[in-house]
Amino acid sequence: MSPIAITLILLLLALILFGSEKLPVDVVGIILVIGMVVFGVLNVQEAVAGFGNDIIITIAGLFVLVGGLMKTGLVDLIGRRLYQIAGNNEFLLTSLIMAVAAVSASVLKNTTTTAMFLPIVLGLAEKAKIPPSKLLMPMAFGAILGGSCTLIGTSTNLAVSGAISRYGLEPYSMFELTPVGVITVAVG
Repeated sequence: MSPIAITLILLLLALILFGSEKLPVDVVGIILVIGMVVFGVLNVQEAVAGFGNDIIITIAGLFVLVGGLMKTGLVDLIGRRLYQIAGNNEFLLTSLIMAVAAVSASVLKNTTTTAMFLPIVLGLAEKAKIPPSKLLMPMAFGAILGGSCTLIGTSTNLAVSGAISRYGLEPYSMFELTPVGVITVAVG
């Protein structure tokens, strides 16, 4: 069987597994890579080459950092402070959540920031008797906009920085995107 046919079959299997949600997405991804090695589409070096990429290492490090922030209770402390400042004032609470999410996403990562603050924002919505959607959407937008402020704020920035260096251009520096990102956050 040709490598293209094997790849298409494995892709179809992956789509079925993703759709059934019987296995976590990361497990399906690993099974897909192992299947490609077993059937000879990839060799072992090609299969693990992505793990040596600096983007993957950076993202893994950010997940470890966020885990540490959650374990230390700093995230819960931020949630309590937000409620102390805003109380039941919906506009103020929404504004503070957006601002904190934007600042956090600029130095962490927008996806991990959203995951980190999700339980906190749900708790704040319950305390303030506000529908969760009125706080979750602003949190997500704040995190997305904040992620545009630095190189590590979003995976896309990291990927573009890595790609442009392959074309002989200088990769982005950590804060090269900040002037435009801050304007974007302010307008958002």
